Amino acid sequence: MDHSTIVKASTDETRPNITAAPTQKAADALRKILGAHERRILLLQGGGALGAYQSGVYDGLAIAGFMPDWVVGISIGAINAALIAGNPPEQRVDRLREFWDLVSSQAPYILPPAMDFTRPIMNRMAAASAMSFGIPGFYVPRMPPPQFATKAVVTALSYYDTEPLRATLEKLVDFDRINAGGVRLSLGAVNARTGESVYFDSSNQKITASHVMASGALPPGFPAIEVDGEYYFDGGIMSNTPLIYVAEDFRMNALIVQVDLFSGSGELPRSLEQVQERVKDIQFQSKTRSARAQIHDIEALRSALADVLAKLPENLRDDPQVRKLDEVSRRGSLSLIQLVNRHDTKSSDFKDYEFSRATVEDLRLAGRGDAERAIKHPDLCRVTELGNGVRVYEL
Repeated sequence: MDHSTIVKASTDETRPNITAAPTQKAADALRKILGAHERRILLLQGGGALGAYQSGVYDGLAIAGFMPDWVVGISIGAINAALIAGNPPEQRVDRLREFWDLVSSQAPYILPPAMDFTRPIMNRMAAASAMSFGIPGFYVPRMPPPQFATKAVVTALSYYDTEPLRATLEKLVDFDRINAGGVRLSLGAVNARTGESVYFDSSNQKITASHVMASGALPPGFPAIEVDGEYYFDGGIMSNTPLIYVAEDFRMNALIVQVDLFSGSGELPRSLEQVQERVKDIQFQSKTRSARAQIHDIEALRSALADVLAKLPENLRDDPQVRKLDEVSRRGSLSLIQLVNRHDTKSSDFKDYEFSRATVEDLRLAGRGDAERAIKHPDLCRVTELGNGVRVYEL
């Protein structure tokens, strides 16, 4: 299916209607990849309004039959992850759309193609609206502003109040389903007091709306969120990519789909706005490269350890310490499909808080198209071997 064929003009809505007919070729291609792995994991990076791209990626994956048994998210990725893990498979795409329709409802108009030249201006107006009036179902300006607050309460030290997000999450996410253990959910955050990276994980604790909000509590815009007596900031402050957290389990045999919202590579900036945009891209994507480099180095050490152990005499093979080292020297097969949002929303350096309906729909379609191409045409992917059966596919 060509990307252009999945968009059909709508006569009664301001957005295009996305069809959901699965293709046999896509399903067969994904089934072949899935057959080589026991687990299916979805990693969702943070990036504010750019998270609409992830909703499109999930749409494309779901059509092909990819159903994750573990979803890991940070910031806006945590919200998308909760919407996926906290709903039955047949409702996930609808819940994602409901959320993104809600947060883009303040700027709901999609201009006809003939007016596309005004898009940068419209996007800037949408971003200004988000700063001045907040986003429906997400956050509202704090009154009075924190500079004039008479009492310095930790949860009020921010420009916006995110309690509307709590109500949205409790409406759209079934936390009982998450805590029942059907799909594992992990959410990255940072302890505001100790500075330590923390993952709230449904495999060992009860997940609530507060955990999701804590993962996206980016200061000074959003307040720190209290969880069990501690306060937490957005996990992207320390690392916007949860790859290392997942890769720690060397026994795991898994297919991982990682959806990044910022691109580390890009054009040389030619304006001050482009400089600011590139800085933001590099800052929030930097940990992806360091994570992969770390995995590469660990697997090189694992291989070296296996070589050394193979040279030991037989009488040492049953030594308890040698057996522990032998277990560490081998790992399960890991395939990582990395999808990166490289779509130009014409929103410059404010693209992460520009929630217009036009931009949300563009990102959603781009994400779905990238997912379909990666599944149907793995030959279009660049393959990188990180060692010991760890393989990366990049579209």
